Amino acid sequence: MHLPPRRGSRELTRPAAVDEGASTGLPSTPPWQSLPHRAARRWTRDVPRTPVIPAELRRGPFHIDDAERAGVSHHRLRGASYRRLYPRVWVHTGHVMTEACWWRAALLHAPDDAMFTGATGLQRLGLDLGPHLPIQMVVPRDLHRDVDDIVFHRTECLPDNEDRTVCPEAVFAEICRWFSLPEAVAAGDWLLAQEHMTIRSLHRFCERDDWRAGAWEARQVSRLLDARSRSIPESKTRVHFWAAGLPAPEVNAPVLVDGRAVALADWLWRLFRLAAEYEGGHHQSDRSQYLKDLDRYRIFRRIDLDYVQVTAEHSPTSAVLAVYRRLVANGYAGPPPNFGPGFQGLTEPVPLTLPRFGLGAPDPTGRYAPLFTAGPATVGTSKHAASRPVER
Repeated sequence: MHLPPRRGSRELTRPAAVDEGASTGLPSTPPWQSLPHRAARRWTRDVPRTPVIPAELRRGPFHIDDAERAGVSHHRLRGASYRRLYPRVWVHTGHVMTEACWWRAALLHAPDDAMFTGATGLQRLGLDLGPHLPIQMVVPRDLHRDVDDIVFHRTECLPDNEDRTVCPEAVFAEICRWFSLPEAVAAGDWLLAQEHMTIRSLHRFCERDDWRAGAWEARQVSRLLDARSRSIPESKTRVHFWAAGLPAPEVNAPVLVDGRAVALADWLWRLFRLAAEYEGGHHQSDRSQYLKDLDRYRIFRRIDLDYVQVTAEHSPTSAVLAVYRRLVANGYAGPPPNFGPGFQGLTEPVPLTLPRFGLGAPDPTGRYAPLFTAGPATVGTSKHAASRPVER
């Protein structure tokens, strides 16, 4: 006796007939239509689906609460479409992280009263100097968070701030805790040149917040700042001249002929008719800058103004010696460069460098003692440099 097949058996649904006349030789119906119901469900379930990423999560880093509001569960965040940056901070794997994105991620992780400071604060102001990681932040209370690439400093009271960044004076004070003296001077020169702060506002900050770490060092370093410096290498090289005891040059000073400015020198020792120029890489790669340099040196030779070219390949010692030799050749009779502990310690943080120049920790009687400075320029008798001023 023939029994009917059971429900759900393979005999209920047979594959569709193959179209013999088709050129492809493939079934005329999709393969899942020729399978039983359960097999068809397994077929479609095994096909990978393209994940749907909400638009608001594609723009950059986001907090886990933002993901929940967008309908993305914590289980989905652990999939291949997302990656974790910091605790409770994620980003879509297809998003390219920029410097601003990392700052945004740090803000999402940090408490609401945390502010950027130090090198990160300087970079947010527009100067790419100092390390980019770890990101430097400060909070007005005791906070312990062990997070890679973020450092939380603690303070009793936050300084003035704007756009989640402490004021430029506070940024400079923090820099003077960790940067070397040449780097700190370069940062201070730039902050002055860009009018983010003034010497007066910096001194006011240091006097009002004299308890703050770095305030004393910032006040001492301020005596070396010059807003006329036009580049970071120029500022750093000027510190090397100072540390070696060379006479102080005029910074980006006009070279005058008959009362008219004919050129601009990076450093000018007017008494000794000597100019020094820093030649960065763009002086060779930029054709227009290269031609301007040729014209300037032609003017220097025409008016009998001696000059030294300092390049990135010069070590600090060789740059100082090159300038010193030309100073002596033009009548300078002062002491030779001093490459002692102070000069050798210029690579160390400012708090370790200042004592090498006779400045220890601040004290109530001499908190703002003047920095060591080179003595007055001395003109020798071998050449009458004073009788040949640059202006004529």
